[in-house]
Amino acid sequence: MVSRQKKMAVAVFSGSIDRLTGLAMLVTGAVTMGFEVELFLQLWGAYAFKKDVLQRNMNFSEFQDKAPEVAKRLQELKLPSWFELIREAKKSGNLKIYVCSTAASIWGAKREDFELVDDIIGVGEWVEKMSEADITLFV
Repeated sequence: MVSRQKKMAVAVFSGSIDRLTGLAMLVTGAVTMGFEVELFLQLWGAYAFKKDVLQRNMNFSEFQDKAPEVAKRLQELKLPSWFELIREAKKSGNLKIYVCSTAASIWGAKREDFELVDDIIGVGEWVEKMSEADITLFV
C-alpha cells in the first residue's frame, strides 16, 4: 500500500514581515519533513508577494516601537529573509503558491506581477484544496 504525502494548506492574509517570517519557518519545516504545502495569498499576503513591493516592505503587525530593534536583530543573526526562506523551500520541496483572484483584481495584478506564484485561483478552488489537507492554517 502506497501512503500519500501529507499536505498542509495555509491561507495567508497578512503581509507584515513578522508574520511572514513565522510563515516561512513553518513552510520550511513542513517542506523539509516531506509535506506538500500550498499557500493561498489573500489581500495583504498577495500584496507582499508583488514584485514592486517585495524589497521595500518593512511593515510589522504588532509592537511597532520594536520594529527597528527586531529588524536589526534579524540582520545581526544573519537569518535569511522570509522571502528567501520561501524561495528555498519552493526550490527544494513541494510548495505551490496561489493568489486569490479577488486580491489580484484589487491590486490590478496578473500572475507575472507576483514572485514565486504558480497561479491565480478563486476561493472555491482553494476551499477544495483545503478540504484535502491534513493541516490547515490561517496567517
